[in-house]
Amino acid sequence: MLLQLGYTYWLDIELSTFLLSPLFMVSVFCYLIIAALIKIQWHRVLSNALSPLENIEQWLDSDKRLPLNSRDNISHAVNQLLKQLNEVKQSHNIEQQMRKQALLDLDTGIGNRAFLTNRLEALLHEEQARGALFLIRLNDFNILQAILGENQSLVLLNQVIQLIKKRLQHFPNYFLARSNEYEIALLVPNAYVNEVEKLADKLVSTLTTIELPAEINKDEFIHIGISCFKENHKTYQILAEADMALRSAQLQGPSQWFMFDAGEIALESAKGSLRWHTFLLSAIKNKSFSLFYQAVIANANEEILHYEVLTKVKEPNGSLIDARIFLPMAQKCGLAIDLDLVIFKQVCQILFNERQNSQLSACYSINLTVETLLSAQFKEAFSTCYANHAEIKQRLIIEVSEYHLVTQLDELLPILMELSQQGVHFVVDKVGQYVVDLDYLKLCPIMAIKLDRSIVLNIDEKLENQIVIQSFNVICQQNNVAMYALGVETQAEWQMLVKLGVQAGQGHFFTSPSELVAKATQVG
Repeated sequence: MLLQLGYTYWLDIELSTFLLSPLFMVSVFCYLIIAALIKIQWHRVLSNALSPLENIEQWLDSDKRLPLNSRDNISHAVNQLLKQLNEVKQSHNIEQQMRKQALLDLDTGIGNRAFLTNRLEALLHEEQARGALFLIRLNDFNILQAILGENQSLVLLNQVIQLIKKRLQHFPNYFLARSNEYEIALLVPNAYVNEVEKLADKLVSTLTTIELPAEINKDEFIHIGISCFKENHKTYQILAEADMALRSAQLQGPSQWFMFDAGEIALESAKGSLRWHTFLLSAIKNKSFSLFYQAVIANANEEILHYEVLTKVKEPNGSLIDARIFLPMAQKCGLAIDLDLVIFKQVCQILFNERQNSQLSACYSINLTVETLLSAQFKEAFSTCYANHAEIKQRLIIEVSEYHLVTQLDELLPILMELSQQGVHFVVDKVGQYVVDLDYLKLCPIMAIKLDRSIVLNIDEKLENQIVIQSFNVICQQNNVAMYALGVETQAEWQMLVKLGVQAGQGHFFTSPSELVAKATQVG
């Protein structure tokens, strides 16, 4: 025990002596110098190794986007890649802004006056067109702006727009635009007079519930002017009639609506839902449909790329009703899928008959609703049809509405990919009818987009529409997608469209729709 204590005491003395010795001090000083040199050297090595990443980080954070060190091959490659990605992103953003500024009201996100005029003009050129134009006036809006300020008055205006949209949930399609600072225009295609009156009542009832400052006369805040129309009416005439109806509503005092005397339109009685259901159910059962086809013509060599199948249904008196009229009613009555399947099977049979008869094997495009594409009935019909006639898949093109593709992309993408892998081609139609992004072109197997007639009509005279089509062309080229135009009627329109990058056209300028009666006879 004493020896152990003595040994410990000796160690403490020796350690204290060593720590205070000059040799220890010199050793520590040398170690510190060596550590500092090692640190400096490692810092240099790491700096050289990480300089590309630091440059990228600087480049991303800097507004000036300083160039990376081009002497470093990796840095240079990354720099070029980031530059290209940035250019694509900027180009995409620019194209979006071009379209929005051309056709949208930037304060509300709905259409502007040019948007409204485009859609109304195109609708009036459609066969058997009908519908109604509402002008919804917010009275004393300038006083409201003075009281609430610019930002809060826009909040209230957007509240009005959302309430209008809520009342339109049961309409298959409609167009909203800000016709001027105080007016919202609502265009409702395929609307009958009785439907228009019911909608007007609901709009007045809904919009008069909005909370307003005490300085605004709530009882006279909303007035609506309405003009009903049919095909071949003039755009300026419909706008003028709606405006006169609006003035009449204002003269009568309290918030209300007034419809311009629609003459023969007002005397027409529309089929009720029950009558439409009975009529369409009978047409589906008896296959009372007439198929027409219209060629899509290439601009390079004027060859026919394919034919679009257009459908009409026969009334008991023998007259034909266009799909733009009966299809919305079929959707309301829950018969859209049954109707689409009848047409689909007819077209498949036509394709097979042509093959059997050694006729020229043309390609055909058909329009299918989203409900049909997502239905189990369609999958079953598709499988059955192609079980014995797999070769006709290559000649079938399915057209899908752009609006429904965008709003239901997650649901549609799997079925589009599945059908595409089996050889079916897809065209997105009615492009430009609404102002939406074309991001779906990066995800979906799209062969071509088809410009809506609303931006094709008189394109040679409309600079804002030319800008829109130019922006489409840039995005289509980036995604290797063709661009077609629907509703081409004049040489001037076609020349401008070709100049803007359109690769094929369809319309009366080339050919009128021809009936497929002979081919579709006894088709089941």
